[in-house]
Amino acid sequence: MEVQQVNGLKFYRFRCLSAFPEVVHGVFTRWGGVSRAPYAGLNLSLSVGDELWRVRENRRRLRETLGLKKLVSAVQVHGRHGALVTGDNPASDEELPEADILLTQEPGIGLMIKQADCQAVMLYDPEHRAVANVHCGWRGQVQNILGEAVGRMREAFGSRPPALAAGIGPGLGPCCAEFRRYREEFPPEFWRYQVRPGYFDLFRLSRDQLVAAGLRKSRIETADTCTRCQAGEFFSYRRDRQTGRQGAVIGLRA
Repeated sequence: MEVQQVNGLKFYRFRCLSAFPEVVHGVFTRWGGVSRAPYAGLNLSLSVGDELWRVRENRRRLRETLGLKKLVSAVQVHGRHGALVTGDNPASDEELPEADILLTQEPGIGLMIKQADCQAVMLYDPEHRAVANVHCGWRGQVQNILGEAVGRMREAFGSRPPALAAGIGPGLGPCCAEFRRYREEFPPEFWRYQVRPGYFDLFRLSRDQLVAAGLRKSRIETADTCTRCQAGEFFSYRRDRQTGRQGAVIGLRA
């Protein structure tokens, strides 16, 4: 990934998505913004206890940094629900009802996934100029949310999986993704992703689920960055419990 700093905000970009000039995206860190501890500084969640005016200002700064007309997010519930986003969807300081997959073909709209250890997985279809952003935690992986997202792109836009480009954002790395009750939480086919007793490589799991959905390995880029380890860069629920949420955003240039 490439790092950028604009307007005091620090974010990363996937090279596989930066290759398309019509795509706007950024995996934001906690740098910048106006939130105070324990949410300092660029907290983007409306539901963790932060002052709403601070979250709204943080969202405004992010939107302006990426040059987007609108920023859209949803109430994330670790499910398989999706939402097709249009210009009629809520303003940047409101949220869609429960959804963990956001999709759009409309320029100027940024799809934002909020994170504090879950991955945000961005998808782009250059043939139909359509984007998706997926809230992908371990519960979503158990439900194959990435396969569901690819299927929704096929249904909504006619996307062909081999044509898609994907970026798998930061999340719990194999160093910190500990699951003591994994035999109850994960299906047996997931157990092979265990790197040492009780610890799992969720990045590799996401890559494999995308490949199983029809994507080419060469068109998948992974951040391979652990949010729990990087306290100066990212919020982490596992590390801090009471904390903010960073955001990952993708959209089409207006």
